[in-house]
Amino acid sequence: MDRPAGDDGTTTDVDVLLTTEGTYPYVTGGVSTWAHQLVTGLAEKRFVVYSVVANPNAALRYAPPPNVAHLVQVPLWGTEDTAEYNPRPGWIARRIRRPGRRFSEEFLPAYEQLVVSVALGEGGPDGLVEALCVLSRYAERHSLKLAMRDRRTWRLFRDTLAAHPLYRSLTTYEAIDLARTVYRYLGPLDYPTDLPAVVHASAAAFCSIPAVVLRERHGVPFLLTEHGVYYRERLIALGRNSTNSPYRVFLSNFYAAVVAMAYARADLVAPVARFNATWEMRLGVDEDRIHPIPNGVDPERFPLLRPAGSGGGPLTLVAVARLERLKDIHTLLRAFAVVRTRIPGVRLDVHGPESDPAYARSCYALAAQLGLGESCRFHGPTTDVGAALAAGDIAVLSSISEGFPFAAVEALMAGRPMVATEVGGVPEVVRPPYGALVPPGRPLQLAEAVCAMAADRPGLARKGALAREAMLRSYTLEVFLDGYRELYDEVRIRARGR
Repeated sequence: MDRPAGDDGTTTDVDVLLTTEGTYPYVTGGVSTWAHQLVTGLAEKRFVVYSVVANPNAALRYAPPPNVAHLVQVPLWGTEDTAEYNPRPGWIARRIRRPGRRFSEEFLPAYEQLVVSVALGEGGPDGLVEALCVLSRYAERHSLKLAMRDRRTWRLFRDTLAAHPLYRSLTTYEAIDLARTVYRYLGPLDYPTDLPAVVHASAAAFCSIPAVVLRERHGVPFLLTEHGVYYRERLIALGRNSTNSPYRVFLSNFYAAVVAMAYARADLVAPVARFNATWEMRLGVDEDRIHPIPNGVDPERFPLLRPAGSGGGPLTLVAVARLERLKDIHTLLRAFAVVRTRIPGVRLDVHGPESDPAYARSCYALAAQLGLGESCRFHGPTTDVGAALAAGDIAVLSSISEGFPFAAVEALMAGRPMVATEVGGVPEVVRPPYGALVPPGRPLQLAEAVCAMAADRPGLARKGALAREAMLRSYTLEVFLDGYRELYDEVRIRARGR
């Protein structure tokens, strides 16, 4: 790979800097599965994984393969100073260096531009990019923490918001909390990395900040992969926030600004589903920059061990999903409560980690409240998804939001017909006659679809075989990896022609 030169003219032997957020290698499933398949499958390329995480206490869930040169952990919260988790030459001196002339001449104007961009939506992506590049240069020589704690920074933030009618009702506590949040979200600026041949962001989120900065300052080609619709999922989360409207509006605008910036600066965007491409074009991405690459699975990991519906045992529904709100396990449990009244002896097996412990507890409480008893079993995370699926007869997916549905491809590859919610890229994968779709958040409709499919128990094996054939045609690991090999070459060609 041809490699961009740094400010000092040096290059590195890193082929791809892969940036992730809240996923690989600290969380299993979904985007993490995609990332691990990518770095493991492209063994000929040298990766650095740059992982933005909530706090520094995350435990590794994947062992990075030998071609991962190193792992950079970027905790947004749980640290006093980001330098604690970013030891490098000169960082001690940088931490204690007090704001000086550069603070007034560089930091404050760039910080004001950033606040105006994210809070008021002024300046567009160009203004935000310009501000981030100045702040990243400042962070190389000085402490962002000291700059953010300076009284002049706080006054600038407070006065900028107070001058706008929308934010005048913010309490002092809320304004302080938002200022603190801005500092934490700027954490990626404090973690410089070697210059790669390509920077590959796994989401149009805060993990795209280093990608944008590398592109703007050093000309590094920027490839963006989208799994879900990040902005939509952030809005769903904000809808559960109990704070007042101005506070939520600020965060919504912040997320929107970062997403728009990532879309505007990516040389190529590789959504994992055509559904995402539609959303991206609505948000301003030119169609010729969009190259969908669906995820793939290794067929050998999902052998057809047992035809669906075979044997004389009770019919078993199987769901492979993290216990979190976006997977809407509550709807699954309520649907199963209805199915139990219509199919004697039916069971439900749920395999997945407690990604949201509070939500997981609510799932266990709901199962008890519905009186599901031993017919519903939560098995936790599994290291053998193929075997977990083979033990079931009909796979179920109840998500309220999905990008590319890994769980659906795995279930269908394992020969399990599926009932799923019609969200995101699910309709591209789950199709008749081996699949049925229902609206999200509708337990009764989900239950009725499951019962309709289960009514033809002898036909489940035939539907499962058709499902596997369809996955083998379009969603194998080989097709997935070849797609990214080609795209890494193409994004470099695109970057040379800017």
